[in-house]
Amino acid sequence: MKKYLNYVIVSFRVNFTYKTDFIISIVFEMVYFYIYFALWKTVYTSSGDTSIATYTLSAMVTYYFITAFIHQIEPSGAIYLGENIWNGNFTNDLVKPWSAKFIDTIYTTGEVAFKAVMYLPFFIFIYISAHSYIILPTLSNFILFFVTIFLAFFLMLSYQMIMHALTFHFGDQDANIGLVTYLVSFVGGGVVPLALLPNKLQSIVNILPFRFIFNEPANIFLGKVSFNIIVLDWLQILLWICVFYGVHIIVFNKGVKKYTGVGR
Repeated sequence: MKKYLNYVIVSFRVNFTYKTDFIISIVFEMVYFYIYFALWKTVYTSSGDTSIATYTLSAMVTYYFITAFIHQIEPSGAIYLGENIWNGNFTNDLVKPWSAKFIDTIYTTGEVAFKAVMYLPFFIFIYISAHSYIILPTLSNFILFFVTIFLAFFLMLSYQMIMHALTFHFGDQDANIGLVTYLVSFVGGGVVPLALLPNKLQSIVNILPFRFIFNEPANIFLGKVSFNIIVLDWLQILLWICVFYGVHIIVFNKGVKKYTGVGR
């Protein structure tokens, strides 16, 4: 286990060396938050409505405040399995004394943790600048929210790993990974709260597990979800993680048998 811990420490050092990339992405995320903030403030003011789909203006701003943070722990930009397979560097993981399946999870977790830490000063700045529109949770809701996004991270990681492992079979998957990441963000509530979608579309996205990534954590933070429902959500997330990870293992193991190490 010590070798994996050392690997995490090294990943932190590498990411700190290239921290400008993280800061730029964080600044863009801040810009998106303020755009949504201005947009929804205009919508509520011009319509005269105090509530839209059960969201007050403060609840809506808080929703985007939270989803902006969740976007920072979205792991798609921190997984390099597909790239390593495509360029042949995956051979290094096969010959080194560690699990080639596990090492990507370790590195990705370290990079995402680093990104979350880097985001904290910006997160605080956003809160200070918009605090009159941001609803703070109770301590119990904050703990439930934290547990939920912890599970949501591994849910995101598990299905992303499937996409990366497909590189063994079909070549470079960058375009498909980008498309899937955007679609998951939309159907998961990362663009708008799912309550704003048409009823038929809501019935579809509520069947999918991706609502647990953005929509559910944000609503837990706002106190819109009961404890019993949250526990059921956790069980569903764990089930989906097992399903996705199981598929990943199958695709990965079959892919390794095809791997030649030639690279592009």
